[in-house]
Amino acid sequence: MRQLSAFILLTLAVLATARPKTEPAQKCKIGPVDLVFLIDSSRSVRPHEFETMRKFMIDIINTLDIGLNATRVGVVQYSSQVRTEFTLKTHARLSNIVKAINQIIPLAQGTMTGLAIRYMMNEAFTAEAGDRPKVPNVAVIVTDGRPQDRVAEVAAEAREKGIEIYAVGVARADMTSLRAMASPPFEDHVFLVESFDLIHQFGIQFQDKLCGVDLCLESDHGCEHICESTPGSYHCLCLPGYTVNDDGKTCRAIDLCAERKHNCEQICVSSPGSFTCDCNKGYKLNNDQRTCSMIDYCSFGNHSCDHECVSVLNGYRCRCNEGYRLLEDGKTCQAIDLCAEGKHDCEQICISAPGVYTCDCNNGYTLNEDEKTCTPIDLCAEGKHDCEQICVSAPGVFSCDCNKGFKLNKDKKTCTNMNMCNTVEHGCEYQCVSTPGSYHCICPEGQLLQDDGRSCGSKSSSVQMQNRLTCFKIYYRGGFRFRAFQWQLDVDQVTLTERKKHSDPEQRLCLRKGNKDPPVLHLSRSSSACKSANIDLVLLIDGSKSVRPQNFELVKKFVNQVVDSLDVSAHGTRVGLVQYSSRVRTEFSLNMYHTADEIKAAVMKVEYMEKGTMTGLALKHMLENSFSEAEGARPLSRNIPRIGLVFTDGRSQDDITEYAKKAKEVGITMYAVGVGKAVEDELREIASEPVEKHFYYTTDFTAITAPLLIFLGLLCSGGLWMSGVLISSIPASCPGGRGSGPPHPLADHYMKEPLKKQTNKQTKKKKKQARPCSQVYTQVITHKLHPFWLLPQSTLCAVDLTCCTIMSNI
Repeated sequence: MRQLSAFILLTLAVLATARPKTEPAQKCKIGPVDLVFLIDSSRSVRPHEFETMRKFMIDIINTLDIGLNATRVGVVQYSSQVRTEFTLKTHARLSNIVKAINQIIPLAQGTMTGLAIRYMMNEAFTAEAGDRPKVPNVAVIVTDGRPQDRVAEVAAEAREKGIEIYAVGVARADMTSLRAMASPPFEDHVFLVESFDLIHQFGIQFQDKLCGVDLCLESDHGCEHICESTPGSYHCLCLPGYTVNDDGKTCRAIDLCAERKHNCEQICVSSPGSFTCDCNKGYKLNNDQRTCSMIDYCSFGNHSCDHECVSVLNGYRCRCNEGYRLLEDGKTCQAIDLCAEGKHDCEQICISAPGVYTCDCNNGYTLNEDEKTCTPIDLCAEGKHDCEQICVSAPGVFSCDCNKGFKLNKDKKTCTNMNMCNTVEHGCEYQCVSTPGSYHCICPEGQLLQDDGRSCGSKSSSVQMQNRLTCFKIYYRGGFRFRAFQWQLDVDQVTLTERKKHSDPEQRLCLRKGNKDPPVLHLSRSSSACKSANIDLVLLIDGSKSVRPQNFELVKKFVNQVVDSLDVSAHGTRVGLVQYSSRVRTEFSLNMYHTADEIKAAVMKVEYMEKGTMTGLALKHMLENSFSEAEGARPLSRNIPRIGLVFTDGRSQDDITEYAKKAKEVGITMYAVGVGKAVEDELREIASEPVEKHFYYTTDFTAITAPLLIFLGLLCSGGLWMSGVLISSIPASCPGGRGSGPPHPLADHYMKEPLKKQTNKQTKKKKKQARPCSQVYTQVITHKLHPFWLLPQSTLCAVDLTCCTIMSNI
């Protein structure tokens, strides 16, 4: 509608008047003038309107005689601020002024017209800016809106200084403000048009004021819109938005939409030389009057969606949050229960949340790392129980049980040894002795247990006398006490030789009854000492720095001696070896080698690790890895004994309590062998019950063969219960001279009191007539022997003395 009104007004203006315009070659000779354009570039002036303003200024100056001595032109632009584009003295040529006008960039802010007039008065019309004295000062103010500040006072001040002001208002300009700014008479100095398209009419009027009448008024020019005079002629022009037809007089509208000279996103609505934008159905025009946005029907607030409203073209739809599904009414949402729908992979319990789930386990179970499956909580394996002997696990709970030969007490935790002698028909002729879960018979002093294991007799068979012996070795330690141990041997060969020292640890000294200077028996250990055993054996050997390389070789020899005595095969005994120091290394697992030769060769290739002593870490490794089925341990259901032997020479640098206990709780029989600085308390903590049968200590690496014999004796015969003749000899080198030495330690330890007193009496009263120091004492005993005895220093007779017991029964 606005464009139509402007078109009517412009048409009327054209019909009412036409003004001449001369070509630049025929300039209007008006004399010198200092002319300043004050142009409004606020944000309300649109880009194409600003372009019309440029053309307006260029059209005016094209009619003027431009030069430093003729008409000077300056341009000042304003919005919320004021900026000089060029001064009166900047350009002396028309072409330079036109170029400068075309390079003006709009400020696009507010409309501070009063501020702009004061700036023009104080800055543009000054000598520094090129204003000449006695030359008329003319200002042309072009604005499209109401000023945002006061203009009347400052405009009056400018007029008083001799500045002739023309006020040109466009579109929204306020007539009152224009009259307040312009010079009188207002009819000649105020001009208001509906649009920038009509602003050129002021240019014609302004030209008319400066240059006089033109020839278009004196002829019937026939121009449809505008007649423009030239000296002696004229030509026709069209209003903005129109172009001259081929006849040179009539005009046709310029259709920018058809010529695609627009930037509308969807619909272009054309008007002469201009256009407006519109949108398709379901869209609305944005504030930029160019682009379109879909109408947001959800924003109307009447959608009634349960969760979320989503706008679509010409309407809306409802959408549910994650974990919910939309019901058939298209508005209501319902939580998705994956557990109820069976869409989960929980092993036991499924806990539902909208669209998701989590797994849980029943009481007594724990959720695995996959967060789906469950594992029974084994309180026994975790050591979270207080059973004295056997822990029987059930998911999350446990119950206690006892080993064979024991019964569970009322507290359901501890066990009591059952006296087998009172509960079975033992058949012992003399006396029954109970042991855990078993029993054995013994005989009175002076008698020996016979082959049937129940009856007693005066002597044992010659075969037993010749081929089965148990030997005792006495060691002096630190000048303070003795430690003695015993072992049992099957003797293949017995060779009499003269008494002498032997360095071969496989040769043992044995004293025989009836020799004043007892001969020495060389005992060759039978290679079949333990061939009947069928076990899984893991040896943990200390490879710490304190062992030293030469001693480590002795340890490897010790390991190979153990291997020699075993029936090594895939279906017989299996052997694994672990070395530890500050770390733990499996030298070979239980399932790596299946012959003794292979194992011995592998042992000799083991390299010494050095560094620290982490015995606890080694026990953990043995428990979790070495005795696993993956490394060759046979299933527990096959009841094959699992035996661990720990060899160490010093105090552990970590705690051994936890895994020593766990190893024994899972049924591993533990042996501990200590040398040098090994701590007896730690050895006892590692060893299985009874502790005295499962650990050994020596100060010297060269004596570590002895625990091998103890180990094999316990392993192969289940313990050293014996009865027999103890043969003891006191060597002539005993302290105190011939006949003055004390009895042999073992004789002193085991003989009956009368015989011991008699010996003391002979020592005190008959020193000169005493028996020779080599006198043999014989005493028939029945006793349970242990690996360790502590004997007082007063019993010292020899630093290295060996006695053998000829066995009647084992």
